[in-house]
Amino acid sequence: MLVGVPAFASQPIEQQKILADDGAPEDSFGFNVAISGDTAIVGSFKADDQVKGVDVGAAYIFARSGNIWREQAKLTATDGVANDTLGGNVAISGDTAAAGAIGHDKNGDNSGAAYVFVRSGEIWEQRAKLTATDGATGDAFGQSIALHRDTMVIGAPHDDDNGDGSGSVYIFKRIAGIWTERAKLTAADGEAGDLFGISVALYQDTILIGADLNDERATNAGAAYVFVRSGNGWIQQAKLMAEDGAETDIFGVRVALYEDTALISARRDDDEIMGVDAGSAYIFARAGTTWHQQAKLTAPDGAADDRFGRSVALNGKVALIGAMHRDDRGNNSGAAYLFERSDNVWKYQNKLTAADGESDDLFGWSAAMSQNTALIAASRSDDSGKESGSAYLFDLSDD
Repeated sequence: MLVGVPAFASQPIEQQKILADDGAPEDSFGFNVAISGDTAIVGSFKADDQVKGVDVGAAYIFARSGNIWREQAKLTATDGVANDTLGGNVAISGDTAAAGAIGHDKNGDNSGAAYVFVRSGEIWEQRAKLTATDGATGDAFGQSIALHRDTMVIGAPHDDDNGDGSGSVYIFKRIAGIWTERAKLTAADGEAGDLFGISVALYQDTILIGADLNDERATNAGAAYVFVRSGNGWIQQAKLMAEDGAETDIFGVRVALYEDTALISARRDDDEIMGVDAGSAYIFARAGTTWHQQAKLTAPDGAADDRFGRSVALNGKVALIGAMHRDDRGNNSGAAYLFERSDNVWKYQNKLTAADGESDDLFGWSAAMSQNTALIAASRSDDSGKESGSAYLFDLSDD
């Protein structure tokens, strides 16, 4: 899990831009990203394979030596086939990485799977393929993944236990190198179309799960659920909703968690001044077992359709929020914003853009943080061909 608390420099430094060594048009490198210390994983869910076919998908590992990040491995599924879309979601913790493949068909068309890879030295090997014991057609198992040491949380937002597309989340535990399904979570009030499990985050004994189409506040206003470990199981502790939640806000479409703080996206939130779909993100804090809304974050220069909240990351007292349609370097070039907490007050600190950003790059599509490093992807940049994708690393330290 993320460790350390960044101290902001006056202007964060774009440390490096990374690309896949074999990047190709429409790979969508950077569709999802994660980082753990000196290792990053970048999903490329539309990567093709000459033997296995189109959109098999892949994930790339980058390792930092000194201040330089280099590609260390390309991860692919040993049984991958066309349209599996491995890498649509990725996670990493130490020497273990995971990648979802929602198009995999073991339990029916698009039932989904997740693959686990482990590093020994500098060599990565596939060690496990995870599927739901009750997986079914269209579940999209692997749509979201969170990983911390020997615990993995995997969302299947189109599972139908509480109605069509109500959604579920599976907990896997690794013991002696073997991953085993230990629990299945659903919302106590889950209903058809909620998409519970569209996003997940894990911090020690707490899981945060998004259900961005939940209708309690309004149609598709969204919600997020907190589960905590109790003995060998997990129990629902809270349901979180924005105090001003409104129709189509999709609160919960992305979530992040650090200790007793949750960061929850509502990227289609409207604002009377900024306009439709300007987007926002909410901070919730836990005291004991009670959660309360601590802050609502918006971009200081937000505008209609910026989609502030497309990606969120949380590390200590620092929040990172992507706005993929921001137009600073061209239409939909994208941006990301940094906020910092001081005495329970969250304040805007910096805005990040790609130095070479261009129209339709969608910088901020996905983002992650670890220690003093921010990883932000532009999944439709054209460095290796149209919409091949790229990612940028920023140094947030004072050094």
